[in-house]
Amino acid sequence: MRRTRWMAILMTAVLAAGSLAGCGKNDGSDGQNVPEADPGVTDSGTAGTEAAPAQNTAPEDNTITVSVQTGEGSQAGWEAVAAAYQDLHPEVEIVIDLKPGDGYDEWLTNVFQTADSTTVDIVNINMAAEAAVGKSINYGDYIDNDSPYSDGTWREQFAYDNQKVAPGTGEFNELSLDSVQVLWLYNQDIFDEVGITEVPETWDELIAVCEKIDAAGYQPIAMPGDYDSFFSGTMGWLAQIYADQTTRSMVEVYRAQEGDYCYDPDIDGTFVFDPTDPFNDNPTKVNRNLVRCYAAIHDGTYSVKTDGMKTVWSNFGKVFPQYAGNDVMFGTNEGGAMSLFYQGKAAMIVTGGWSIIRFANDMEALAQGGEIKDADGEVIEGVTGFELGSFNMPSMEGEGIEAPARTIEVATGFLGCVSKSQEHDDLVVDFLMYYSSADGMSVFLEAALADGYVPQGSSLIYGVEYPEYIANAFDNLDLVGNCQKEYCQTLSRGFAGIPESYRSFYNYCYDYLSGSIDVDQWIELHQKNIDDNFEEGMKSKGLSYSDLENPANEPTGE
Repeated sequence: MRRTRWMAILMTAVLAAGSLAGCGKNDGSDGQNVPEADPGVTDSGTAGTEAAPAQNTAPEDNTITVSVQTGEGSQAGWEAVAAAYQDLHPEVEIVIDLKPGDGYDEWLTNVFQTADSTTVDIVNINMAAEAAVGKSINYGDYIDNDSPYSDGTWREQFAYDNQKVAPGTGEFNELSLDSVQVLWLYNQDIFDEVGITEVPETWDELIAVCEKIDAAGYQPIAMPGDYDSFFSGTMGWLAQIYADQTTRSMVEVYRAQEGDYCYDPDIDGTFVFDPTDPFNDNPTKVNRNLVRCYAAIHDGTYSVKTDGMKTVWSNFGKVFPQYAGNDVMFGTNEGGAMSLFYQGKAAMIVTGGWSIIRFANDMEALAQGGEIKDADGEVIEGVTGFELGSFNMPSMEGEGIEAPARTIEVATGFLGCVSKSQEHDDLVVDFLMYYSSADGMSVFLEAALADGYVPQGSSLIYGVEYPEYIANAFDNLDLVGNCQKEYCQTLSRGFAGIPESYRSFYNYCYDYLSGSIDVDQWIELHQKNIDDNFEEGMKSKGLSYSDLENPANEPTGE
């Protein structure tokens, strides 16, 4: 496993650049935290597959309105792209009307409910859920068109294999042009002080590192333990990452079989499962059948009552909350965890790649006498500079573990478009072709970076170049594979995006980690959570029990 020391790479260049301001909560993803698959089972084949696109007869057909979520530097970046595009197409007007993250999902739902009259065009469509079904542009209709902004087709401008494309149908309505990876950061100064010379590659080695740091009087891990952490944050990420170590072979159960509605002989006919290859089950290499997944959950083939899940949560119990502040962990939020790490009180933290750049920016701000703020916008007092290092997820070992640990390593952005008239759809896609070209993204980045934008990972657009200090940082991230490949982590926490299910998950995780119940009781409660919410989850995906009896057929929900 690569051990990376970041400050030697970053600090000289950052001091010279000086144009990046310290960042608050924003991670550079237009106001979103680490994006992920639907918390439950997702069906990427639903959106836009049934109803015809709504016909919008609203005026200003030559006006394109961008209303993605805002974030530091995003406004400047989008305005620069709009101006550059309008230089090429003076007859087109681009309106940049970015929206705050709070309440964005409700606002966006209303946009799609009024798709026949709205002036909004480009949005973060992943926040629309079912409201966008049948009302968004299918990029699959354009992906092989020649692009006016490159030497090839639109598909050839960016990493198409990293996009979310519906199995069997090729439906493609979310354009993601950035990448992000979840990893561990550590305080190299503390590691050196306590004599840790190698980063942990296994969970047992992580425990040994924690014991050594704890004995020296430091908190080993800064970990938020509130509900948000278990639902959509750090503990939720770990739950998915390590459940994936136990479920890799399940792809053989829910993969598309010959005769299935989503079977592609060119892909599925040649697929051979290989757990030693972390990229073996990428969506471009095997299609998944939603109905087979739900049928397997219903008949118990896909269950949480496994040796692997017991191994995972037994291992969690050996680290949390003991090495994360004990009971104080449950009162720590994202901002509090980052404060502990920045203050040198905690030696390690789980975060995303954007934090590498943010750390360098913050140290530069500190050196110039400025303030550093946490994820909640609160000033962090008592920050001490230190050398930063990173390592990938330590793999768990033991009963039920099928393969080395992967991580959350995903494409982000989720740019979708409200479908209107064919002419207007063509115009909007032409603008996105420019935005997703090397020239267009370079314009965006130059302006956004100067205004405090923090990239969260490498760009997926071919030919885009970051400033050297950013490029060097991301070049040193090892790709270890993505655990969020639909259905791999379906049973890792709550079920199917049902709020009550995630609240229950947090409650019995708290009981287990605080010692009120044992791991066997946790397993029983977790399985009961899945069972109790199964029917609602099934209905939310448009499935019926009749569909489960005929998994080869396209589901009807009847």
